[in-house]
This record gives sequence, C-alpha cells and structure tokens, in this order.
Amino acid sequence: MSLNESNPGPTMRQLVGWLASQTRPVHGPLYVSALLRIVNLSLDVILFGLAAGGVMSAVRGGAVGGFLACLVLISVAKATAYYLEQLSGHYVAFKALELLRTMVFSHLWPKAPAIVTSARSGDVLASLTRDVDRIEVVYAHTFAPVISAIVVPLLFVVGTGIALGWKVAAIPGICVALALTVVPFAGLSGSMRATRRTLGLRRDLSHHVTDSIFGSEEIVGYGRQEDRLADMDAIGLSISRSAADARRVSGIRRAANAFLALASSIGAVWVAASQGYSPVVVAVLAAGCLRLFEGPRGVEDAAGYLDHSLAAARRLWEICHESPRVADGPRILSLSEPPSVTFKGVSYSYPGSRDPALVDFNVEVPAGGHVVLVGPSGSGKTTAMSLLLRYDDPAAGDVLVGQTPIRQCTLESLRRHVVAVSQKNQLLDSSILENVTLGAPEANVEDVWDALETACLADEIREMPEMLETGVGRAGRELSGGQAQRLCLARALLMRPKVLILDEFTANLNVELQSRVRANLRDLPCTILEITHRLDTVTEADRVVLLDRGRTLASGPLAEIETHRSLADFFTRGL
Repeated sequence: MSLNESNPGPTMRQLVGWLASQTRPVHGPLYVSALLRIVNLSLDVILFGLAAGGVMSAVRGGAVGGFLACLVLISVAKATAYYLEQLSGHYVAFKALELLRTMVFSHLWPKAPAIVTSARSGDVLASLTRDVDRIEVVYAHTFAPVISAIVVPLLFVVGTGIALGWKVAAIPGICVALALTVVPFAGLSGSMRATRRTLGLRRDLSHHVTDSIFGSEEIVGYGRQEDRLADMDAIGLSISRSAADARRVSGIRRAANAFLALASSIGAVWVAASQGYSPVVVAVLAAGCLRLFEGPRGVEDAAGYLDHSLAAARRLWEICHESPRVADGPRILSLSEPPSVTFKGVSYSYPGSRDPALVDFNVEVPAGGHVVLVGPSGSGKTTAMSLLLRYDDPAAGDVLVGQTPIRQCTLESLRRHVVAVSQKNQLLDSSILENVTLGAPEANVEDVWDALETACLADEIREMPEMLETGVGRAGRELSGGQAQRLCLARALLMRPKVLILDEFTANLNVELQSRVRANLRDLPCTILEITHRLDTVTEADRVVLLDRGRTLASGPLAEIETHRSLADFFTRGL
C-alpha cells in the first residue's frame, strides 16, 4: 500500500521539522549566512543614504571629504560582507544538496527495485533532481533573504525613530509593515494554485519526454513522431498559460512594493522637512527609504518559492516514509556448500493485478542441482526469481534456501549468496573492471580474469587496447549484446554464489558461445535455477518445470517432458 492510501501525509509542522532534522549540519552556516546578509543589506542602505547626502552637500557647496571617506570604508565592509555571505551561502547550498540526495538514496535502496517499477516513468528521477533542487532553494535563496527582509527594515525604522524622531519613522514603518505582511500574501492562494498546476504539467512533460526517449525506436518505427511532438507542444502551451497566471500576481506584488517604497520616501521626506531637518539629512533619509524596499522583496520571492518547495518536500517525505515491501529478517544466512532451494505452496499477485502471477507453486531445486523453469511470457517464471531474491514476499507459502525460510534472513546476506543474471542486467557507465567487481570490490585481478574466462569473455577483453580499463559506455553501449550479457555473468560468478539464477542469460549468444558457456557452468559449485523459453538449449538440467498463467503444468526430467504428448499444444504456442 502506498503512503497516500494509508496516511493523509504530514502537517506543515511535521514537514518542516523533518527537513530541519535531515539538514542539521547546515544550520550553523545558514545562520551565519543570514547574519552576513543582514550586515550586507544594512550597509547597502547606509551607502545609498550617504551617497545621496554627499551629492546634496556638494550641490550646496558643503564639504564632501567626510562623505567620501565613509563611502570608501562602508564599500569595503560591504564587499567583504557580500563575499563572505556568498561563500557561506554556496556552502549551505551544496551541503544541503548532498544531505538531501544522500537521505533520499538511503531510503530508496531498501525499496528497490519495487519502487522504481511501480512508479510512473520519471517519478523517482524527478524526486532525486528537481524536488531536491527546489528544497535546496529554501536553504540557499529563501531563509537568509526572508530573515534579512524582516530585520533590516525594522533596524532602519527603529534607527530612524531614535535618530530623527518617531514621527519621521512612522510612515516608513507603516509602509514596511504592509510590505512584509500584506503584499507577499496578496493573491497567494490563486498564485499557489497556478504554481501547483504548473508543477503538475511540468511533471507530465517530464514523463512524456522520458517515455518518448525510451520508446524512440517504436515511435519512429510506427511514424508517430509528429503526434508525440504535438502532445509535447500542447503540454508546453498549458505550462506557459499556467505560469503566466502566477507571473501576473507576482507583477502586482512588485508594483505594490514599488508604490510603498515611493510612499515611504515621500512621507519620510515630508515629515522630516516639516520638522526642520537639513536638506542633506532629508536626502539621506529619502535614498535610504527607497533602497530599504529591496529587502521586503525577499519575502515576496519566498512566497513564490514556498509552494514549490513544500510540494517537493511532501513528495520526498512520501518516498522516505513509504514502508518497504520487504523487511530485513533477523538471521544472517551463512552457507559453505550449495543449498537446496524450495518453493513451498507459493502464491503471489502483483499490486493492482487481478490475475495471480503464481498459484500454489511447489518446486524443489536439489543442493547443487540444476532446475529449469519454462513457460510463455506472463507464466510466472520471472516472478519466481524475484521472490527468491526477496524483491517482494509471497501472499502465501514460503521460499526456503536450505532449511531456512528467506523471510528470516537479512537481505544483504541472502543476496550475497543468491545472485541473478538476466538479459536485462544493467551495466554502469564505467570500466569493465568496475562493472565486474560491482558485487565483489575486494576481488583481485586474477579472480576477475578467472570469472571472465568462465564467461568466455577473457580473450575478447585482452584484445581491447585498455583491457580491463575499457569503458563500457552508458548502459553498456560500447559492447555488443553478447559481450554485455557475458560481462554480467562474470560479475555474478565473481561473487562465488551458492545459488545462481539464470534468466534468459544466453539470449544474445550464438549456438557455439552458448555451448561453451554452458560447459563452463556445468561444474560450478552452486545450485542453479534457470529461466528460459528455449528448451532446446537446455541439455544438462536435472529437472524441467513447465509453467502457464502461474500454474505448474508438468514437472520432471527433460527427456520425460520432451516426450509428453499432452504438452504438444504448450510448445506450439511460441515459447
């Protein structure tokens, strides 16, 4: 069950508290960055005011040396504060990104691969990229600006009241209060709805693009490029319209801030002049008021970021708090010899599916034996493999390795001994050596070559200019399909598994290579469970199990299965 189905989700307080707990190491630098921004903006207001005062003094024929000296000193101080603010802000941004991505990945691992296969294409990727980036914006571009936008105007109003009187400070104070409390939230609900709509449309666009890329061969092959482009343009147009609604509200807020800045300056000048203050003082006050309202814009910007960030945080919270399909058992599986593998009364259905994938499945693979599962697509072969690896647990029955139910085993110890090789094994965009040693990073080079020899790949790699350091490319594109398959086989063999699952592992190999690889595997000290639709390639199996629609049709030695006349229809359906 997904989190949304069982829980309405976190409150705002829970969400903020959770994020704060996950990013505690950046809190100190974040406060320093906010303090430096306060200093920077305060000096900025003072600098503007002094510049205006100096100009007015010069116009009136007064001395400007003092103004120039102060301007130089304050400029140096402001530049230093700005540099340190940027330095601390960048540290906060990158450290927050690191903490958030590490946190999300650490919660994803126990749920893989189920969470990847159950989500819409691109959902997990979006959470790891855009959602994390949107939360990082809070730390890098929201917290410090909001704090400074509140503190600096208050300091200015209080300072003006103390220095020139509270009558002079009254109008700027009222305008600042409006800029901080009313303007940022004007039209906020409509803006947030538009923002949420825009985010949803952008996710749809991301899914569309992702699906188009991965399905490009089919799209081109069926001549549907124009249709996909038209759909993409339609989504893009909807995004533009929705974003325009949000920008319209933002424009109104900015206009309101500009009006308040002008009103503050005019009001302060009028009162100060009526109080008899000199033109120099009035000029300093006017310039300071105008510059002051650069700060409250941070609150307005934060209001715009807030909805993005909270929506992103909510999605990450759901991923991190969703319960894994399988839980670690208490027992460490330790095997010195190949064990038997037993499926005892196993039944299983995929979430959301009405049809069972396996029904009362009973199979025993003897210790050191070789059993083959045969059946058409959807018969339950791959489901049996997934259950043995504990990507999920059966609804009924048990899977045992030796005499131990795998539910009682830790996932790490189980997958250390039970290793799968499939035609869909993924290669990392790195060297041959790094790919082969993925599951056994401590292995020495001699063991690597031995595994490659068993997989009938060593000679081909020796002919490559960089041999083991040869890059395989993204998804193994620099290798042929057969080479990639054998590389995955070598990777599995290097782990010295006690149970080896082979899922269509020779699909891309010619007859000669198949024969050589199978001959090398014949004497391996492990129990083998093989999945195939090509029964003619399997000659060394101890037992063959025929599956159809999750049910066992027949089970027995290969010769018996091949001569079983009642199974003629099964074989003619295109295994």
